[in-house]
Amino acid sequence: MCDLKVPLKYSGLISDYKLKIIHQKGEELDRCADFDCASCEVVFSGALYNYMANALRAVEGEEFVLADNSAKKYYRIRVKAAGKKKITAGFEALEIENDIQKKEYNCFIAVLKGAAGEEAVERLTELGADSIFFFRSRYSQCDLSAEKIERYEKIAMAASSQSRRLSAPAVGKIEFASLREKLAAPASYTLLLAEPSLCSGMAGFKTAGADFYEAVIKDPAAAVNIVSGPEGGFEPGEAESILRTKGANVHILSFKNMVLRAQFAPQAALAVIKNGCGDM
Repeated sequence: MCDLKVPLKYSGLISDYKLKIIHQKGEELDRCADFDCASCEVVFSGALYNYMANALRAVEGEEFVLADNSAKKYYRIRVKAAGKKKITAGFEALEIENDIQKKEYNCFIAVLKGAAGEEAVERLTELGADSIFFFRSRYSQCDLSAEKIERYEKIAMAASSQSRRLSAPAVGKIEFASLREKLAAPASYTLLLAEPSLCSGMAGFKTAGADFYEAVIKDPAAAVNIVSGPEGGFEPGEAESILRTKGANVHILSFKNMVLRAQFAPQAALAVIKNGCGDM
């Protein structure tokens, strides 16, 4: 058997910078990793070999944690031989105890043009977002293709490895109607990011203050949602429809006199909110 009997605490793993974490989707492992359970050996090739050999510069005797994000499985890998086209390593299944508990943070972002979406995915992953979903807003200047979503998923995997996350965030596309259903889910606390010009026309709606964070902290099942608009900002009627979502607990979050770029606003918001909830 190739099982490690003693669980590894996540707090110990995240502080051990010599033990690098490699995140992969199950289908990528199927293509690039050949596991032999009888000998407890695995051979890496293709894109995964390139990453280990060129980015991580894996050498004989070096150890890694390999995370299969699709199946939520983990392996401790010890390199035996690093060749020109393949890496051979011993492996054992690894149980990781998540002793670092935090709230759930979901980011819903209007589709961004160019490389702005890539930057948002990378930074939000590093900041600890549990999911990053893009939706088509009325002022969105483009749509999101399947190829782009796949690119975002790869960026999230790489950023999860670099930031030593236990699992990569879910990344995808969501329709506006489905977004509002998510916001109305039980124990959901939503913050709509609003620039100063939008706030001036949103009188009568709740703004996020100390009471918001107190409620989140006291709720053990709380999931915090961040909703952020496109480069041109939300159209007032669209923002109001989000704030009036039936069954949802939605507050406005404003950076007062600051106007932030569309890709940076959700990053700043996530950091501020996690700090307010005691998770930063």
